[in-house]
Amino acid sequence: MEHENNIQQAEEVLIRLLARREHSARELHQKLKQRGFDHSTIDLVLKKAQEHGWQSDERFAHVWVRTCIARGDGLRKISAQAPQKGIPADLIELVLKHEQPDWNEACYQRLIRKFGEMPAVDKKQRDKIMRHLLQRGFSFEVINHALERQAKAFAD
Repeated sequence: MEHENNIQQAEEVLIRLLARREHSARELHQKLKQRGFDHSTIDLVLKKAQEHGWQSDERFAHVWVRTCIARGDGLRKISAQAPQKGIPADLIELVLKHEQPDWNEACYQRLIRKFGEMPAVDKKQRDKIMRHLLQRGFSFEVINHALERQAKAFAD
């Protein structure tokens, strides 16, 4: 009886968490564990959630990747953070292939949003911009393309 009650409580917590936003199975497992549920109970309610379509790592990955791109994160940052979210590399690759983000455009938009339309006036400022965009996960090639586009747009 107590075990059934424990399962019901875990399920209620899981549903409340999923009502707020999508979660990966790993995130849900961690959150249920933090709330004191045992592994067998967690596995049971996670399996039920997946069978009923309440939880899907693939759906979570799509939502998470779109959010990262909208926030201005690049490929490298997304790929590095995916395992921490419980998203395997092959799933991230599949999602990115499906989403087909334009990294050049994403980097340019991040550049304009953060630093404005006026290009860097000296090497120190350009280095600061490059560091920022590198930390956001963009490659040198993409960053240079964005900087050239910014300079060209300003000159026109």
